[in-house]
This record gives sequence, C-alpha cells and structure tokens, in this order.
Amino acid sequence: MSTPVLQATGLTRRFGGLTAVAGVDLSLALHEIHAVIGTNGAGKSTLINMLSGELPPSEGRLQLQGAT
Repeated sequence: MSTPVLQATGLTRRFGGLTAVAGVDLSLALHEIHAVIGTNGAGKSTLINMLSGELPPSEGRLQLQGAT
C-alpha cells in the first residue's frame, strides 16, 4: 500500500446521545478509489463531512499528508 494521503484513527461523532459514527479507522492513498455504503441513517454523510473537514469529530484524529 502507498503512503496514506488521508488517515483517520478512531473517528467518532456524537450528536447529543446519538453516536452517528463510532471508531472509524481509515487510510486513503493517492489514486485509490473507495466507496462508503450503508443504509439510511448509518452515518455515511457524517463520515464524509468529517473527512472533508466540514464537521469536527467528537473523538479521534485526522491526518492530511501527515499533518494533524
């Protein structure tokens, strides 16, 4: 696997008492294609919003090209 461009460790997002995304670990390298699938309400949009920086995680860490 190539060096990760984007890496998520323990990514979690809570809205009050609801946990929308729980403990996601993800490593994305340049030129790789990934898909996020799941049922309605599974947290797909929340995950993408955290990965893009639109929504801060409640817990966990995101690194873009090694920088936090």
